[in-house]
Amino acid sequence: MGLQDGASGPGPGPGEVLVLHGFTQVLAQDDVRPRLMDCLSPEEEARRRAFAFPRDRDLFLLAHGVKRMALGRCLGVDPHDLAFTRDAYGKPVLAGPFRAGPFQGEPGFSLSHSDAAVAVCIAHAPMVGVDVEAHARDVPLEAMAMVMADAEIADLSASGGAARRKAFAYWTLREAFAKAVGLGLSLPRNDVSFRLAAAGAPAVEHLAGHWGVAGDWQFHQCDLGPAHLLAAAVRASSPVVWRLMPIEDVLACAGGVIAPARPVP
Repeated sequence: MGLQDGASGPGPGPGEVLVLHGFTQVLAQDDVRPRLMDCLSPEEEARRRAFAFPRDRDLFLLAHGVKRMALGRCLGVDPHDLAFTRDAYGKPVLAGPFRAGPFQGEPGFSLSHSDAAVAVCIAHAPMVGVDVEAHARDVPLEAMAMVMADAEIADLSASGGAARRKAFAYWTLREAFAKAVGLGLSLPRNDVSFRLAAAGAPAVEHLAGHWGVAGDWQFHQCDLGPAHLLAAAVRASSPVVWRLMPIEDVLACAGGVIAPARPVP
């Protein structure tokens, strides 16, 4: 299907994947910080406080607060009341009575943050993942290649000056997929490889059989402003609509927030 930027409604509709995106500068506006703090559980607040640097505490607060606020709106409950656990692979999932509701099943969700950028992804499907990266980071290509498929490494070797940009494109796609399946960095590197397109969505080039077939997976990739790249993945046998929404739109439902001037993907 296609792409929408913003839309009405508290969460993704049938056939939609909601991708919330934003930057930590929003925490300086109005009462955003205390409202997000009120959403966190005691365990999450302890984890937030454990970070040594304010930047990391802010990233955690925005990502986990928005995750709770968005899921609370989707399920019609107070964000603070949501409970979470981890599946057999360590992937966070909703716990107890919140595993069902308007989604007619367990809503899948994923979150990511890098530098000052945050992304939260919510879908009707349990296998959903998102990754955002600051592509100006000085990460050696050799380090990124260590987790890439052989076919992707070969493409980078033949890409000359475009290799670094392509490496981050592969990296974010692989991270989003690995989060969706719940394996993270333990995903065997040749279980999946991607094909980048000059126009249109990226696609699976190869997929190990235990993850289904290539047509079972949908991907979206876009820039978040000039310095960040986002990728999202969902296991869905039919094409989906990717609904992109600034984080400010979720925050505004609980109070006035002025969206800062910044590019929207």
